[in-house]
Amino acid sequence: MQLLERILDDVYGPQKLLAANLLPPALVQGHPGYLRPMHGARPAGGRRLHIAAFDVARDPAGAWWIVTQRTQAPSGLGYLLENRLIISRQFPEAFRDLKVQRLAATYRALLESLLAMCPAGEGEPRIVLLTPGPYNETYFEHAYLARYLGIALVEGSDLTVRGDRLFLKTLKGLQPVHGVLKRLDDEFLDPLELRADSHLGVPGLLQAIRAGNVLVANCPGSGFLESTALLGFLPALSRNLLGEELKLPALPTWWCGERAAMLSVLPQLASGVIKTTYSGAGAGAVLGKNLTRRQLDEWAGRIMREPDEHTVQAYLPLSQMPTWKSARTGDRILPRSLLLRVFAVSDGAQGWRVLPGGLTRIASGDLEIASMQRGGSSADTWVMTEGEVDPTSLLHHDHPSVDTRHRSRTVTSRAAENLFWLGRYTERTENTARLARLAIESLNGEDQSSQPLMAWLSEVAVASGLVLPAVPPATHTRRVFERSLIAALGDSKKATSVGYNLCALRNSAAAVRERLSQEQWNLIMRAEQEFRLGCASCIDEADYSSVEALRVLEVLSGHTAAMTGAQTDRMTRDDGWRLLSTGRHLERLGFLAQALASAFDTGAINDEGGFEAVVALFDSTITFHAQYQQRHDIPALLDLLVLDRDNPRSLGWVAQTLRGRLAKLAGSPRA
Repeated sequence: MQLLERILDDVYGPQKLLAANLLPPALVQGHPGYLRPMHGARPAGGRRLHIAAFDVARDPAGAWWIVTQRTQAPSGLGYLLENRLIISRQFPEAFRDLKVQRLAATYRALLESLLAMCPAGEGEPRIVLLTPGPYNETYFEHAYLARYLGIALVEGSDLTVRGDRLFLKTLKGLQPVHGVLKRLDDEFLDPLELRADSHLGVPGLLQAIRAGNVLVANCPGSGFLESTALLGFLPALSRNLLGEELKLPALPTWWCGERAAMLSVLPQLASGVIKTTYSGAGAGAVLGKNLTRRQLDEWAGRIMREPDEHTVQAYLPLSQMPTWKSARTGDRILPRSLLLRVFAVSDGAQGWRVLPGGLTRIASGDLEIASMQRGGSSADTWVMTEGEVDPTSLLHHDHPSVDTRHRSRTVTSRAAENLFWLGRYTERTENTARLARLAIESLNGEDQSSQPLMAWLSEVAVASGLVLPAVPPATHTRRVFERSLIAALGDSKKATSVGYNLCALRNSAAAVRERLSQEQWNLIMRAEQEFRLGCASCIDEADYSSVEALRVLEVLSGHTAAMTGAQTDRMTRDDGWRLLSTGRHLERLGFLAQALASAFDTGAINDEGGFEAVVALFDSTITFHAQYQQRHDIPALLDLLVLDRDNPRSLGWVAQTLRGRLAKLAGSPRA
């Protein structure tokens, strides 16, 4: 870590290493990870690297070797933390008896180091974790890590630069940001100075960094350190900069841009690993031992034509670990190749700390490349201590009581929007599922001959997106209408039916995953998966099963009721929750008001079957009959469904609740 920090200081400063030919300019200035806009800039806190990951492998003699290093936005800190929490709960006795060292001290050291090095500002520094968003393959880890560290998870659209300072866009206005823990590759950080097509970064961010107004971990510009070719130059650089040998060597590596290295390594291609020089670490690696003679000759020709683009590294067979495989042919223990990723993090202004653990990545099947993107998995890694296990926790116990005053959670504008739509789509899913159940039951019930009821169901179903407007109404052909309704239930692309609303619900939830409990997220995923599979079983070739459709909708209704309960009882009443609740009540008010108006327009309200169907759609059947027995008069219905302030399904209750939520959001006195 000391060596890499010194290299960065020189490359973005006096560039003595380039002048002395200790580093080839092609590996630095020719690398896309070298950022010219950052030359001459001093980062806030004086440090460029705060986190680095090293992939290490063990040879048959037991020695460890560095294979690759990651410095831009090293992943794994969240995954290994999740592994540790899961395994420690399953084997608490083993952890205690074997004295497995805990991880919290390292995470706390990193957080405190970032806070200490943030540029001075009023009050406590604000640190955020910058993520590419929910469509990134490692988004789960970002949300998990942000929640563990207690910092806000943000996307580029949540941030803005004003006057060379970085701000977070919240419901309360712009809030200053002093530190950014980024999980975004450098090239996407600033569309003004880097990739102009990037929608993931923050315009003007590099200028704020150069001005020293925000700390970014890691400081942009370290991407060239990830080149495998650089590993071959580290021993000489260590002697020159530090006056000592590397304590942990890298695998022998030859950059083919040096003619002597290329000529010496070409005859050894069959026993090496061919890698690209300027792509990400490990990208497109080719094992020479798997190539035929013809393929080796083709690679040799390619390397001679473009020597700078290729690097050859010595091949090291990965060590193995036992894994459990459950299969139809029987459960077995099988060996799998592994690669250990270890982490070093900032520990104050002058030092680093190595995490007492790591992310062991396990190759899939018989592959010799341990990559999560290629179907690999991971295992918890234990470091056992001979002394006492570190009891450090991320919970602080040294704050004076004056600091225990209430602090409201920051709600970003993006999170607020997604919470609002999460509420709307939760309610919309519940409403359309109830309407679909009611329609199918009515189409197959004793009131199927009621023309007003069929007309009302057709009108409301079309308005809610359950069937397309071109479908003949149920008053003409009930079976065609029913088949169309069932066929569209699970459609998440062409129709705005139940499946579409459920998919939109999941997308909104994914964008605010750090605000949801794991149980809530699992419930949403399970509901969508079971509904999709259930809808497929409703359609058997040309047969559309109304019985199966009702079963699927009933299961979904149970899931949506659980979602609503979790949102009501398991989320903090901050402004984000108020927007979620506002979205739900706006959706309920619009849906029920439109359905009631349609019932009057079509005359369904004057029909016995239609009257009962309207009450059922308002989910008020039990309450209505308990208060009014078998009366079917309009005043009684309006009293319960419109005026009653104690019925959560009445328009009056919804309007009253909505008014209160909006008043609280606006900060005005509640009326």
